[in-house]
Amino acid sequence: YKGIKLLMEKELAAAGAITGPLASKTVPSPFLAKIAEIKVSHPENRMAKHFDNAYYHTLSPEKQKLLLLCCKSGYENADSGMGLYAMSPTDYDELKPYFDKVIRDYHGITGELKHINNWDISTVKDLPAGGKLDLAALGLGETSMRVRVGRNLKDFPLPGNMTQADRVNLEARMVLAFKKLMEDPAFGGTYNSLTPGVEFSIDDAKYNELVKEHIMFKDMSVDPYLLSAGISMHWPHGRGCYVSADKGFIVWVGEEDHLRIMCMNKGTCLNDVFDRLNKCLKVIEAAEGCSFAQSPDYGYVTSCPTNLGSGMRASVHIALPALTKKGKDVSEAKNCAKTLGLSVRGIGGEHTEAGEDGTVDISPSARLCIQESEIIAALYKGIKLLMEKEKKAAMLSPDTIAKIKVSHPENRMAKHFDNMYFKTLSAFDQNRLLMCCKSGVENPDSGMGLYAMSPTDYDDFKPYFDKVIRDYHGISGDLKHVNNWDISCVKGLPQGGKLDLSDIGLRQTSMRVRVGRNLSDFPLPGNMTQADRVNLEKRMICAFKKLMADPQFGGTYHTLTPGTEFSIDQYKYQDLVDNHIMFKDMSVDPYLLSAGISSDWPYGRGCYVSADKGFIVWVGEEDHLRIMCMRNGAVLNEVFDRLKTSLKVIEAQDGCKFAKSVDYGFVTSCPTNLGSGMRASLHIKLPHLTKKGKDVSEAKKIAKELGLSVRGVGGEHTEAGVDGTVDISPSARLCIEEADIIAALYNGVLKLLKTEHINRYAMNFPPS
Repeated sequence: YKGIKLLMEKELAAAGAITGPLASKTVPSPFLAKIAEIKVSHPENRMAKHFDNAYYHTLSPEKQKLLLLCCKSGYENADSGMGLYAMSPTDYDELKPYFDKVIRDYHGITGELKHINNWDISTVKDLPAGGKLDLAALGLGETSMRVRVGRNLKDFPLPGNMTQADRVNLEARMVLAFKKLMEDPAFGGTYNSLTPGVEFSIDDAKYNELVKEHIMFKDMSVDPYLLSAGISMHWPHGRGCYVSADKGFIVWVGEEDHLRIMCMNKGTCLNDVFDRLNKCLKVIEAAEGCSFAQSPDYGYVTSCPTNLGSGMRASVHIALPALTKKGKDVSEAKNCAKTLGLSVRGIGGEHTEAGEDGTVDISPSARLCIQESEIIAALYKGIKLLMEKEKKAAMLSPDTIAKIKVSHPENRMAKHFDNMYFKTLSAFDQNRLLMCCKSGVENPDSGMGLYAMSPTDYDDFKPYFDKVIRDYHGISGDLKHVNNWDISCVKGLPQGGKLDLSDIGLRQTSMRVRVGRNLSDFPLPGNMTQADRVNLEKRMICAFKKLMADPQFGGTYHTLTPGTEFSIDQYKYQDLVDNHIMFKDMSVDPYLLSAGISSDWPYGRGCYVSADKGFIVWVGEEDHLRIMCMRNGAVLNEVFDRLKTSLKVIEAQDGCKFAKSVDYGFVTSCPTNLGSGMRASLHIKLPHLTKKGKDVSEAKKIAKELGLSVRGVGGEHTEAGVDGTVDISPSARLCIEEADIIAALYNGVLKLLKTEHINRYAMNFPPS
């Protein structure tokens, strides 16, 4: 009775999933309708995301049935990130129009996709002499090293479509190959089979012992994804593992792929396990009937598209006590590793915890369109860089900050750090706050040294940030920023509030007003992942497309993100930089690099430029957005008013709400720009105050007394023009309204020019 009940449930599922589409091509089956639902409810499910009904209906009934079988796991488990498994070694090629989209999406591949297998380390550049990848050279002692590959025999269906007889027959074929290994002194060992009543069968006690020793894989029949895919069917028939005499070479049979072949060792030289695996693979494939399945474009075939290509995972165990908070929190380790192309797991495998000493499992993430020799090299290089990050993370502590407070008293991050306040925070918030301090710890010569990582940091950590903010901005008493763009509220300006520079003796000059803004829905740049940066850019591109369609704006977008819409090459990028339209490569800035702001360069970076080049938006610089208006002219209102209007247009777009603090106004990464986030500037000639551009010290001194800052014409840390041309802007950002900033620029320039003329003529500034 119970059996019939369960069997009828499977029949109903099969009727919707398999036979329905074959009955009609005009009425969607329950399966197709459900995929359409999942595409909306779970957009991260790649099976549904790339499923194309039009392509599906071009297939023969047999191919339709096969395709739906491949999709079954993602259909029954909508929360899958992949949801798609090949059922036959030829599926990737025969159903390429569909599989190719999924594969490219997961592996992040654009352009040509042609996998090449190559185990020759001598072909990889920038490795130690002789290609010896010795972890001892990086200061590491003996550790667990493992390299494994997934392989499938071309003569059998893939695990998701195997019958019990298929599984047992494949195992029997492999047992013949293993017997030859057992007779070879270089291998020896034995085979352990879970198939009942066959040669080499083991009991439950032996099986559990092998699992506990991490030699054998766990019971797959409890995994809902593999169960739906058919991969864990018929458990335990056809499952087992070969183990060499020294336990350094293991082959799993009947897991997610026909074979998982691995070499492991406790040592320091990665070449030992890499080279041994290469030799072992040749020995296995040389056995009769053991040819591995390959695709012309995708390399070695695996059940799941995530492992295609090399099918390789190379890993080591290393201790990262600082990056993992002694094993309690691996989030920072994962973030650091991700930027290096590495993945972090617990020492027991995926979804397990780090060791108490912070030991984790590290491996390169890439499988496809990367050669085997490049994977093992990436592991070595990645570990080297990760250990450097671990060393820096170890420095990131209250004790280190206390030392900087003494050695560099001008470092505001350290100056105002209060250990008593720090101890009142939860462990999670302590980590958050230390990440804000990271740039100042790694660069003690910073004047600020502090960057917010989240739009809420200024309010969440107000007792600390408030001291730093008041110190930098020179504010005492009440601190409540007010935003106001209405020039009519400012007293002492020309009639009608027209800020015409020609009235004070200036002709047309370069005028620019810009603001920094961050979207409230995203982490700030210092705490963004590469995916965050790309997703933010995608959101902004939707907004920019609306601007491009508006005659008042027009123009285009330029992105540095490779292989996406609006991508530009290096030559175009350099041209934009040379024309002061695009920002420079941030990855060379040590302060921004330490803060995490310039991570993942150049992903998520770009700029929108209006048709008249008078309105520009930088995406992915120090803040999410740097929005600016500029033109050559004499009336400051023109750029000020245009920026005001443009900001309203951008924030009105879907998902583009700007982050604000209750007390500090618009949120920026650096506390120096808080409040208005505004810098209003113009170029003027001060030949006498700058000694014809050779010395700007006097100009800076006088400007400072007027509340102005002086820069070179190329921006901060650049020189004045040979004719004495400099960039002038009000210094204040916080607790000053936008209207007051533009008025301060006009009035400040008036006074600065008067001083310039006094120096020149030793007389009062003429009226015109």
